[in-house]
Amino acid sequence: MAGNILSNQDAGKGMIGLMTGLLGLYMTAAMWIEFNQALGFYFGAPMGVIIGTFVLLWYQDRKNIRELSHGRNYSTAESSVPVKGDDGRYRHVESNIEKGRNPIFFVAMLYITIVIISEIAWANLIF
Repeated sequence: MAGNILSNQDAGKGMIGLMTGLLGLYMTAAMWIEFNQALGFYFGAPMGVIIGTFVLLWYQDRKNIRELSHGRNYSTAESSVPVKGDDGRYRHVESNIEKGRNPIFFVAMLYITIVIISEIAWANLIF
């Protein structure tokens, strides 16, 4: 019964999404600390926090507008593509991506390498 609901492509999608989210959270936190330290050095800590918050909100707003308006489609599913039907409506159809191609181990090792190199080079957030 579960085979009808989930395709092979969905097998590792949640784990890759979780790892990508955690990497994004780590990189955002590390860069935010660096950015606030630089602003604090030039403008003082209180003004640095105000400027940094404004820049973050502005950047997120521009990023969200760009993502939502690009092609009038906000679908993050790699395994499907929007296809316009005869009635003019779009529907998602499975694409030609090879089934079961979710390289969780490769993505995990790549992300761990990025974190370790960032920690060694500049971040000092975890170690």
